[in-house]
Amino acid sequence: MVITLNEHIERFSTNQIIVHFIFALSIMILYMTGIPRLYPEHLGWILDLIGLSRSLFIHRLAAIVLISASIYYLIYSILYWNLKNKKYFNQIIFPNSKDIFDFVNDNLSILGLKHVRINYAKYSWLEKGLIWSVIIVDAIILGITGIVLWVPWLFAPYFTMSHFSTINLIHGSFAILSLCVIIPHFYKVHLTPFKFPMDYSMFTGVIRKEVAEEDYPYWYEEISGEKHD
Repeated sequence: MVITLNEHIERFSTNQIIVHFIFALSIMILYMTGIPRLYPEHLGWILDLIGLSRSLFIHRLAAIVLISASIYYLIYSILYWNLKNKKYFNQIIFPNSKDIFDFVNDNLSILGLKHVRINYAKYSWLEKGLIWSVIIVDAIILGITGIVLWVPWLFAPYFTMSHFSTINLIHGSFAILSLCVIIPHFYKVHLTPFKFPMDYSMFTGVIRKEVAEEDYPYWYEEISGEKHD
């Protein structure tokens, strides 16, 4: 961790920046080329604009990029976890009791039942949930069902038409679920008043000291030794 306490604090590595950009771009393209097929009456104009065959090609290409990036990051994470810093990797990726506590307090605050300032660590429960959403929903569930729908003749000996219809329904439903997870993240990162039009830290890798102290006080105290009042 490289820290310049007077100005900026390193939050993301170069590897994280590149992988995040690939994830974000490929997922956005998948939404733009896939969801209009679920709602042709309302969004069919997007397919008309791109062209159906071209949109299918772009959709599959983006899926290949997303799955490839997911496999790469999985291998990278396993190596990092085993060879470099197992304890720190556990803290920033895997949910713990603090995340559960923060989740409860956040939702109580949203409901107006409790007003408390959440002492976030480097990654909040929402950010960790987003990571696992990309892994489980976008890469695994949508990846597997997408492959079946892409080359159905390979699976025809094992699946009936009703199976393919169910897989198609699962693929579309989880695509909507994925979008519902991404939208709050996009709003929180880019559209909240203090970050509009966007949070540039995912492009630069650093955030200002005062931002870290305000938004991630637990993490700031951990790396700086300073107490946040």
